[in-house]
Amino acid sequence: MAGSQNGTVFRTGTGSHEPPASASVDALANLVYSLVLLVMMTMIGLFGSNSCNPKPPTQQPADPNSQPAPPVTANFKYYTVQVDRFEKIETANSFSNDLRSQNIKNFVLQTDQQWLVCVGRYVSRQRAENMRKTLQKSGFRDLKILEPPEKKNVNKPL
Repeated sequence: MAGSQNGTVFRTGTGSHEPPASASVDALANLVYSLVLLVMMTMIGLFGSNSCNPKPPTQQPADPNSQPAPPVTANFKYYTVQVDRFEKIETANSFSNDLRSQNIKNFVLQTDQQWLVCVGRYVSRQRAENMRKTLQKSGFRDLKILEPPEKKNVNKPL
């Protein structure tokens, strides 16, 4: 052995050094402390100091010159069965989820100021009628078949 310094033993010839067991414990404690500190800093950065008491989002004042967007109107390309209609999107979505829980695939459409819960996109009225009858047997009432707009025959000049 060439010598020792602060309790560390150095071996000559191999260039390696073997610290005492207490140095390994200290290094491990420092590593754990650093990791805990890093996790705490990350949590503070992600959740902020008001995580238990969040502030409500601030709303921008409405521009008096802007006009509301026109409502989306349904442009049916297919026949579909209207199961129900609602004035609020939340109610329509809740009903739609109830249908999905019964394995009935459906979608929600907005027309003017109502939300329609519909089933199917059929190329023929007969297929939509078959689905309407199936839904009636399952207990649904007031079902309507919504038709695509009629195609207008435009006479082209010769």
